[in-house]
This record gives sequence, C-alpha cells and structure tokens, in this order.
Amino acid sequence: MQRVKVYRLNNDGLWDDKGTGHVSVEYLEQSDSVGLVVISEEDTHRTLLIHRIVCEDIYFRQGEDTIITWSDPEIGTDIALSFQESVGCSFIWDQIQQAQLQMQRQRQQSEFGMPDGTGRRGIVDEFEQASVAGEGEFPEGPNTGPVELPPAEMGSLPDLAKILMELSPFQRDRAAAQAMRPGYVRSLLDIFRQCEDLEDEESLKHMYFIVRGAIMLNDAALLEAFLSEENVMDTVGALEYDPELPEQQRHRSFLRDRVVFKEVVPIADPGLRAKIHQTYRLAYLKDVVLPRVLDDATFATFSSLILFNNVEVVMALLNDARFLPDLFARLKATGPGDEGWQDQVAFLQELTGLAKHLQQSHRQQLLSKLASLGLFEVMMRVLKDGTDDLRQRATEVLLSAVQHDATPFRDFFTKQPETDQFQLLLRPLLSGGDVGLQESVLEILRALLDPSTMTLKAESNQFLELFYDKYIAQLIAVLSDACEPGRQQSDTPGAAPSALALIVDLLCFCVQQHSYRIKYYVLRNNVVEKVLKLLNRREKWLVVAAVRFLRTCIGLKDDFYNRYLVRNNLFEPVLATFLANGERYNLLNSAVLEMVEYVRKENVKPLISHLIEQFGGRLASCNYVDTFRNLKLKYEQNQEWGAAGEHDALPTPSTVAAQHALAESRQRRDERSLDKDEEDYFSKEDDDEDDGGGSASVSGRVGNGVAHPMGSVTGTFSLRSLVDYDDEDDEDTADGDKGMQKRGPKPARQPGSPLKRPRLSMNQSDAVRLWRCAPR
Repeated sequence: MQRVKVYRLNNDGLWDDKGTGHVSVEYLEQSDSVGLVVISEEDTHRTLLIHRIVCEDIYFRQGEDTIITWSDPEIGTDIALSFQESVGCSFIWDQIQQAQLQMQRQRQQSEFGMPDGTGRRGIVDEFEQASVAGEGEFPEGPNTGPVELPPAEMGSLPDLAKILMELSPFQRDRAAAQAMRPGYVRSLLDIFRQCEDLEDEESLKHMYFIVRGAIMLNDAALLEAFLSEENVMDTVGALEYDPELPEQQRHRSFLRDRVVFKEVVPIADPGLRAKIHQTYRLAYLKDVVLPRVLDDATFATFSSLILFNNVEVVMALLNDARFLPDLFARLKATGPGDEGWQDQVAFLQELTGLAKHLQQSHRQQLLSKLASLGLFEVMMRVLKDGTDDLRQRATEVLLSAVQHDATPFRDFFTKQPETDQFQLLLRPLLSGGDVGLQESVLEILRALLDPSTMTLKAESNQFLELFYDKYIAQLIAVLSDACEPGRQQSDTPGAAPSALALIVDLLCFCVQQHSYRIKYYVLRNNVVEKVLKLLNRREKWLVVAAVRFLRTCIGLKDDFYNRYLVRNNLFEPVLATFLANGERYNLLNSAVLEMVEYVRKENVKPLISHLIEQFGGRLASCNYVDTFRNLKLKYEQNQEWGAAGEHDALPTPSTVAAQHALAESRQRRDERSLDKDEEDYFSKEDDDEDDGGGSASVSGRVGNGVAHPMGSVTGTFSLRSLVDYDDEDDEDTADGDKGMQKRGPKPARQPGSPLKRPRLSMNQSDAVRLWRCAPR
C-alpha cells in the first residue's frame, strides 16, 4: 500500500489535513464495487477515507504527479491525496484508470440486460459518517469480487496459478492476506520439491507462475516469507522453470557455489548477517531473475526493502564499538600485496556509498568517525601504492566524503603542507590514467575549491593559498607541454587528451568561483594564452574546450578580463581557427558564433570595438549567418551615441548644430555690451543669491561673471566646458548637460531683456543656455 496524506476542501476554500495513512484500491462489499480505501498509519482500525470509484472523468493528477484530486459527488466536496512518492501515485492512478475502464465495459454489457429498479447500497465515508445512496448497478465481474485461494495441494496448482496470474490490482491485498496464512508458503514450496523429485514439468511450470504471481502481489511481509533463510532456495528454484525461456536457468547453483560472503571483519551478530544475505537476494531477484516481469510498483517495493535493509546494516555497524576500529587497524597493518587488503578497501567504498542514504545527522556521525580513524591517510596510501582498480575505489570513497563535508579533507592537507599528499590526488590529471579516475579526481577538486562550502575565511585563505602557490602551476604546465610543436597527436607521451579537457574545466570553475586570486594569476602567468594553445590540437573537442574557457572569461563581464583580452589580442587565434574551419557546421563553429553573439547581446563595448576594428574586414566574408553583420550594427550604434567604451564617439548632426549655435552666441556676446536694464536685472539676481548665502547650490554664472537667468544649478561649470575644444573636455560637457536640466522656475521677461528665440531641440541645451545669457 502507498503512503498518502488525505485532504478535504472546507467551506472557506482551504484544505483540511485529515491525516496520513496507506491507500489501496479494494473491493467494497457494502457498495458492491471497487474503491479507494485509506487506513490511518497511527491507528490501523481507523479508516480515513472510503471512496467508490466512478466512471465519470472526475480524477486529476497535479503537483508533479504526486497528487490526485477529485470532486466527490457523494459528499459534495473536493478530496486530494498527496503521495509520498510519484511511483506510488502512478500505481494508484493506473488502478483507478483500470477500474474505470472495467466499469465502462460492464455498463455497456449490462445496458440492455439489467432489470430496472436495482440499486446499490450506500457506502460509509469517514468524513461524513453517513450512508449515501448510489446510482446505477455494477454487477460483480470475474476480477472485481472477493478472491479465495485454493488450498496448497498438488491437485489445485493449475487453479491457484490461474487465480494469481489473473488477479486485478485491487484484489492483491486480499490474496496476499490469504497467502500469509500459517504454513501456506511452506506448503507450496514443499509441493515444489515433490514436483522436482518427480520431474513433473507441467507442475513445475505451474509452480513458476504461482511463485511469480505471489511475488507480484507486492506485499512486503509475503516477500520476506519467500526470501527467508529456509525458503529462499526453493523460491529461486521455482523461478528457474520459466516456460518462456528456452532452457532452465541455474540460479541456485550460482547462489550456492559462486557467491561468496566475505567478512573483512567478523560480524558477531547473526541477525545482522541474515539481513545482509536477505538484501543480496532481493537485489538478485530484482536485477537478474525477474527484471522482465516486475511492474513499477513491485520494483519500487523491492528497491525500498533493499534501501531500508542497507540503512539498518550501516547503522548496526556504526553502533558496533569494535567493528570500524578493527577494520582500520587491519588496513594500516597490511599493504597492497597482503591478502584481504583489496576487500577491505572495497568494503569502505560500499560503506561510504551507502552513507548517502542515511539521515543527515547519522551520515555526519559515520563520516566523522571514519575521518577520526584515519580514512584520509589510508586513501592517500591507496592512491600512492594501489592498482588502478583500487585507486578508483579510493577516489569514490573520497568523493562521497567531500560531497557531504569537504572541511575535514581540506584540514588534512593544510595541516601538512610540506608533504606531497595533494600531489597524489593530482597525479591522475598530471600523468594520465583511467578516464573514470580522472573525472572522480576533478569532482573532488571542485568540492575542495568551492568557496561556498568554506564556512571560515581563514580556512578559505589557507587552502586556496596552498593550491595557487604550489599546484595550479603544475596543471597549467601540463597544458603548455601538451601543445608544444610536434606533440599534437593524441598518442604522444604525456597527459591524456581527456586530462587536458578536465584541466580546462577546472580552470573554468576557478574563474567563475574565485575572484582576485585567479585574476592576478591569469595576469601574471598568461593563462589564457596557454589555454588557447589547445587550438592547435588535432582533437576538435579540445579546441572547443579552449573556446569554452575564453567564453567563461567573457561571461563574467569583468573589465579586468576585457582589457586583458584586448591588450593581448587573444581573439586572434580563436577567429583564425574559426575562419580556417570554413562554413562547416560543427561544434567549433557554433561555439565561436555563440560567443560573439553573447558579446553583442550583452553590449560589451570594448570587445565589440576590438572585434570590429581589428577583424571587421576578415569577418565580413562570413555572410552565411547574421552574427557579424549584427555585431557591426551594434558597433555603429555605440559610436553614434558616444558609448563605445574607451573610444571617442562620432559627432552626430545634433551635436554639430549645437556647436555652431554656441560659437555664434559667443561672438555676439563679445561684440555687444549689456544695456542698463539688463545689467540691473542680472545684478539684482546676483544680490538675491548672495543674500541666500547657501552653499548647497552654486551660482549659475557663465563666462565673465554673467549670471544665468534660470537661477542656481547643481554643479560648477564654465563657458569653456560648454564648447567641445578637445578630447579631455567631453566628459565635462556631459556633466554640464546633466546639471543644467535641473532648473528653477522661469522668470518673467523684464524690460530690455532679450526677446524670446525659437525653441531649440533638447540636444542643443548648450545653445539654449548661452542664447538666454547673451545681450541684445
């Protein structure tokens, strides 16, 4: 049965939690139909819900396939079942669909044959505690009524096999309860022995379907009964006689003769050993004997039983005061050539792998205990002296540990910086090895270098300093050596191509996660140039890896990297490789185009200017895509609006008109003087501002002591700053424009003041200011 929470919609439109229980599809004797039944997990005598499944399309799945809802017509409200797992939700949903399909068939068959006036008795709903009259009649079909298993006798094997193979999903619980009667399972297996002694092949085929059907009932207690110590071999033996296979299987022979239970440290508890044996047999049935016939629900039950058994075994070993200390004592006292050492390392691998299924507190307790017993010292010894297989196991142990908490492993390295322990971890990347081993080492390095897992700043500084001072240079050197002239073949001695790609991935990770450390290391050691040497490799996926590193640097949108790329002309080798690739539509072509498109969309102005000014002519021939045409258009737009980064903006027509107006007004001001009324007006304005005495605003004087009639403005400026004399004054001009937009109220025109001129555009605000300041 599947674990669910039951909710009911109340009158306020809110969901009321009615409790947690286990749901199943069962035959309802009172209503003579099938329905959903939820039994409380706290009180097995309390029913949370009884719902008769109807033919109408009222059922819906929601919430990522873990919720089934419907509007119940018999109680007049909405009901929801929230499942713990999506597999259980799918199982119940399939049963509902099957029940509806069967009801529709029965309705079609009985539409003209049923007598009128027959009705169904009401059912009891736990929400209302009342019987509700039903509608229509659903006669009992062959797979909807109660089921009765015949006795375990030789003559009843055909009937029993037929019943178990034809059971509907909502009859399984009742059949499982009957199969769990005392002595029933053992009696069936005794009959199997008799059939095998008599070589009765027909009866052996029936026994196969009986045992298979019993397992497919998906009952945990029944599975444990069949797989108990006294019954397991007979159960597996019955499953050897599959009539669909051309010959009999030999599962019992394999389990007896070839499967060996090894105890790296003796286990004193016999119950714990039995649990380990049962777990292995469950896995063997699931993966070897019955993979073709298991449905999703039964497969999930097998997986759950295996998981719970593993957790129980791990916790028992953790609580054993002697087991783990004895294990590490043997590991430290023996070496790679000693008997049992490989089994001990393999056991540690399996133990740390199972730790992932423990609760957070228990997993922390186990890994802390392993670290205190010398886990990291032993694994470093395996990496140094072990075979490739043992080194792979050691990296998987370390990966399981750092994925939970990388701090103990960092402390292990920082407390002994003079040793070569970290060098042992890097060796698969530096000198080659199995690809799986290299990938495991990369994941360990990522976990160790991830700053988000470094809770203390001192820890972060100490470990990162160790890495950047001593070890990252070795990784960069591998890239440089692999790209020397004459060493372009993949079989050249040195680091494997897979290791080169993984090193580039690690550098990409450092660029994204580390700020100033990787920046200054890149600047001092020309890291980008060394990575881009991979563009000369024959392996195209290594060429793409180099482009990916460059794309990672650009993706930060950091001015440091942008200036560095432009100053060292690092786009040159990339674009040369791109142009040499031609119009071939491959991963290299797509990677370069995506990088250029990103620069355009994000409007990285220094890079846009660099690409167009340095490579515009060469890229113009790439007209099979619009990427470079759009890049040039973005460059021209940036130039027009004066926002092309460090480069000067081109003068626009509005700027030219404003400069002419400024020059003309300045000439008029020099040739004429203020008349008396105008001079009095401006003098009065200055007196008012002097009386204010406030220092928050600056008097709007322009040129030779002439006050601006608009009053005070924010910022200090001069007439010189309003005219575009040279490059250094451009920024001042822009600042002056911003300041002049914040004006006070316009004063009334005084006698003798300048006549109002035609209004100029906003782009000619400089001309407007001088026009109103100039005397007539």
